[in-house]
Amino acid sequence: MELKEYWSDSYHSRDFKLTRIGFVAIRFRWLVALLIIGIAGWVAVDWWVLDPAHFKLLWKVRLITGVMLTPLLPLSYLCKLNRRWMILSIYSLLGILLTFNLVSLWSFRDGAEIPVGFIAFPYFLLALLGVLPLPVRSGLRVAAVITLATLATDYWLDSRSLSNGDLIDRVWLLLSFSLAMIWVQAGQLRMLLDLYRESTRDPLTRLMNRRLFVRQLEDVRHHSGVDRPYTLILMDLDRFKRINDDHGHLMGDEVLVSVANTIMDIFGPEAVVARYGGEEFMVLLPHTGLEQGQRQAETLRLAVESQPVESPLGEGEVTVTISAGVVEGDHTSELQALLRQADEALYTAKSHGRNCVVAQR
Repeated sequence: MELKEYWSDSYHSRDFKLTRIGFVAIRFRWLVALLIIGIAGWVAVDWWVLDPAHFKLLWKVRLITGVMLTPLLPLSYLCKLNRRWMILSIYSLLGILLTFNLVSLWSFRDGAEIPVGFIAFPYFLLALLGVLPLPVRSGLRVAAVITLATLATDYWLDSRSLSNGDLIDRVWLLLSFSLAMIWVQAGQLRMLLDLYRESTRDPLTRLMNRRLFVRQLEDVRHHSGVDRPYTLILMDLDRFKRINDDHGHLMGDEVLVSVANTIMDIFGPEAVVARYGGEEFMVLLPHTGLEQGQRQAETLRLAVESQPVESPLGEGEVTVTISAGVVEGDHTSELQALLRQADEALYTAKSHGRNCVVAQR
């Protein structure tokens, strides 16, 4: 995992973004439910430790806070649909809880001793939010909101409480808990991304697997328009079984990795590339017509043929060729029919003697 992937989700694939948002939505829902139960249940503790005057106000504050948190439960289901809903949900939660903390502290304006639980509430909130797998940039924003709101609350209630020594202590604690929250969130993000890649990537070539490719194809098909076609290229290594039989499976693996790297070099980051089968690769070219896709497939065929693969055991080189079928789709294309058409185009290329590209409308 690269450092930039820790920093921002703009470096994540669209599919992983949706996966992460769904994961955040589930954890957010449980977090809100536990907060509703905890805030309401703490009324019994307040009744035990607070004097009647403070308890009379605070139980109402807790009840109102619980009611305000309740709409976040159904809102969490919308988080799975759009990143903006997730951001709205998280900052709504922060706003409600920080307001609860402000009113709770304000209730002790008469000089009564403030229970340590109310003073420690911002740190408790930072610790809780560590369960969300947020990028570092998002975590910094959340930490900044909590830190600034806490310091502003302290100043508003009693500006004298923020003398030099107290201010330094308060800021140091808030920064320490903020860094701990961001560290845990980054660890959660790393774990989720590693699991995602293990389940969606081919372990040999590091290309996406067939399952993820079909999801990506469906997404491109859904968002394409009449004037925004896309092209599918299904390719197969010619006589790959003979390479395995004559040179061994280690050489066969080296050939697969070499061809995968060549595909990525030719098509670049905009293409969606997958290891579709044993020796089959599939390339999806968004916003690309059939003729352009055929030209790019031909460029790839020539590149593969002109780059012999060296044996990892130093036993010479093997010349590799590919056959490819190229088809064009748009938003009206039926997924299975399109895949079947690509397979037929590849079969035609094989029947024409291999080492060629066939485009089929």
